[in-house]
Amino acid sequence: MKAASLAAALLLSVAAVTPASLTSQQMTDRSTPALIRGLDLEQRGRNAEAAAAFREALGSGDMLPALLGLERVYATMSKSDSLVSLADSLAHAHPAETMVHIVRLRVLLYARRPTAARAAFAEWTKLAPKQITPYREYTRLLLDAGDLAGADSVITAAQPLPGAAIALGPERARILSARGDWSHAALAWRGAVERGPQLVPEAAFALGAATGDGRDDIRRTLGSGSSPAGRMLLSQIEMMWGSPAAAWSALASLPPDAPTVAAWRDFAERAEGTEAWLPARDAWRAVLSATKCDGETALRATDDAVRGGDPTSALALLDSFPCAASNPSMAGVAASLRVRALALAGRAPEATAALAKLAVTDDERRILLTDVAWAWVRAGDTGKARAMMGDALADDTTGVRGWLALYDGDIATARTALRESGTPSSDAVRAQAIIARTRADRAPKFGAAFLALARRDSAAAAQLFEAAAAELPDAASLLLASAAEIRYARGDATGAIALWQRVLDQYASSADAPPAELALARALLAAGDRAGAKAHVEHLILTWQDSSLVPQARQLLGTLGGAE
Repeated sequence: MKAASLAAALLLSVAAVTPASLTSQQMTDRSTPALIRGLDLEQRGRNAEAAAAFREALGSGDMLPALLGLERVYATMSKSDSLVSLADSLAHAHPAETMVHIVRLRVLLYARRPTAARAAFAEWTKLAPKQITPYREYTRLLLDAGDLAGADSVITAAQPLPGAAIALGPERARILSARGDWSHAALAWRGAVERGPQLVPEAAFALGAATGDGRDDIRRTLGSGSSPAGRMLLSQIEMMWGSPAAAWSALASLPPDAPTVAAWRDFAERAEGTEAWLPARDAWRAVLSATKCDGETALRATDDAVRGGDPTSALALLDSFPCAASNPSMAGVAASLRVRALALAGRAPEATAALAKLAVTDDERRILLTDVAWAWVRAGDTGKARAMMGDALADDTTGVRGWLALYDGDIATARTALRESGTPSSDAVRAQAIIARTRADRAPKFGAAFLALARRDSAAAAQLFEAAAAELPDAASLLLASAAEIRYARGDATGAIALWQRVLDQYASSADAPPAELALARALLAAGDRAGAKAHVEHLILTWQDSSLVPQARQLLGTLGGAE
């Protein structure tokens, strides 16, 4: 048996309240109960003296706690063998004491005496021929010791007893999990948790070890049918596997009774803890639909929606559940969330108007001003954004300062400010990639291209990116590739193809050439030019053999095998 497993078992046996520290005289005073002296000596690390006190206590009414104390100190001193004969004697003297038999088996297994343990188990079953307890406890000890075959044989031997299959279901599930038989393990655990919901955490831990196809087997088994316990188990496992959306999906279809609502609340709490904002929002929204409107729950759902980047559902929640806004203690929070949601939705004028009506502290207003300024930034109205930020712009680290600098063509400021903000949008990634290619400090056309994107004028943005290639020659290939992507997205395949070809002709040694050639091949194939597409794919494979795009090129070539 593993020492850690034994240590855990022994810790569980410690009395709930240990005695206050005794003086040296009290520890030797015979008027102090032997058990109390033993516990205090054990706590002080004086194990040999503690063992003597516990032995003395065995003859009193404290036999069981004394035996457990003796087991602990002998294990600490690596002298578990010393307890074997005593445990045998106590088991014969107290045949009805379950814990005595458990300690006897545990000591024998820890002392690596499996034959003696089997004999002790056989004695116990003869004393209690119709009880499941000996089989269950011995199975658990064998599982702790890692003896799967032994545990399985004990379960098999118990089958003739009434109710054995159900009573030993969790133990059978543990064996199947340890063997990696995930489909049968999931089925066994589902039955176990249906009869004992308290087993869900243990079942999730056991099944959570599955990988690859095993996970799919578990999903199929637990997701089939309408077992609430099975779906709750699947939800916890999906969270362990880092799939919060799938975890919520497992719970979403359950009938909205009291246990389900409690499970939804628990899930929402756990999802927020992992910053899975949108699944958490969905769970809170389900709670709201199943219960009387609760202002705090409505606000949590709304806040999760905003954090998850879904302003539409945030505004819908505020409108659908007015209980938050109507509660005087929550109205301010609801109004602030509305400002944030309007700003996130790009509804800058409405967000500005809503903020003007809001009575908040200076610190809260400063945060909301930044949110609204972001809305103006995304709308491409640099003047309004600057006006919203005011003096705070100089110290901004949210990205507003970086984008305004970029729109002005101030690359020197944008280079630092965008990196500090960590803004994750695709436009930010594109901007930082281009800035990383150049040493220039100013590029008005480059900035104007991104301003055009913010204003949703993609035609102007494509023209400006192309023009900026002359302005930033050290980033020209990426600027032309960006212009090509925008043109192609607008439906201008001819213009995009010309730009990708230009990248290949003028910047063949750049990092942008392989992706440009692959994009060009796909565009030609979409236009019906299979021969041209095949030529470019073959050129890519032969020219850039080490490129990460070669597998994609080979896959595309497979579809072009019949081209002339």
